[in-house]
Amino acid sequence: MFKKILVPLDGSSVSEETLHTAIFEAKLRDSEIHAVNVINHVFVHPLMVESSQGASGGNTEMTEILEAESDRILAHAKDVCDDEEVKVFLYKRYGDPREEILNLSDEINADLIILGTKGKTNLERLLLGSVSSTVIMNSKITTLVIKNR
Repeated sequence: MFKKILVPLDGSSVSEETLHTAIFEAKLRDSEIHAVNVINHVFVHPLMVESSQGASGGNTEMTEILEAESDRILAHAKDVCDDEEVKVFLYKRYGDPREEILNLSDEINADLIILGTKGKTNLERLLLGSVSSTVIMNSKITTLVIKNR
């Protein structure tokens, strides 16, 4: 039933729990994981411009920091999935996480989204509202939410 599981990751502790839940579900259902990290436009809009090659322009130092963090998060997901012998596809996106998660879900024809209730910062929640709430309300597919403990 759930063959393609989309897992948004941001490097937070709840994100780690989310990845492990996705791995459990993937093993149980012989599914593949599609892990995504979204470099949030709130933090990069004045610093980066999206191009066909990815993000460029603006503050090079900040861009490098954000890119490196995204690469680290996705590499960790790959390592964990490889250790657990679960097939994983990695995606780096730029923009509003709420929109990018929903768009990627449609693009890959995901069957399930597993995400956490709270990410790294409260700033985005104050400025934009909860990513998980928006995804739950607008997703066309089943969404499993992992609560931050």
